[in-house]
Amino acid sequence: MGAVRGNQPQATVRIFCRYPATAWILPLDRRQQRAALAAMLAAAEQANVPVVPPAVELHLVDDAVMSAANRRSMGCQGPTNVLSFPGGCDSPGTLLFSLDTLRRECLLYGQEPGEHALRLLAHGMAHLCGLDHSEQMDAVSDYFMVVAAEAVA
Repeated sequence: MGAVRGNQPQATVRIFCRYPATAWILPLDRRQQRAALAAMLAAAEQANVPVVPPAVELHLVDDAVMSAANRRSMGCQGPTNVLSFPGGCDSPGTLLFSLDTLRRECLLYGQEPGEHALRLLAHGMAHLCGLDHSEQMDAVSDYFMVVAAEAVA
């Protein structure tokens, strides 16, 4: 898996803010979020994954929204950091990203917020690419994180 360099097309990524405090709580601005996700989409073509999403939608949410989605889709109580909903041939994959959980995990685990945000986005993108928790998913997530970090630098 070689790194993808250069400007990535931005039209394949859409970001929706469902959290009023996004400006101060998210360590990456919209341009960086878009660049990171676009780089991961481009890298998916070279990553030998089962599915390459045609596009991705990122929804920035709070723990209340994430808890409801987690309960409905996974049958789990409480919030999680990221949920992935694969799209279809012509429909984008969707990522729900809890900013409350991001901040809490950074405090609990001593994570740098920007790096942890990229790690969670890479994990979610690997799920959108049809991977479940495995060594292959870990390798693809690491690859996505590298290309995303280059894209936001």
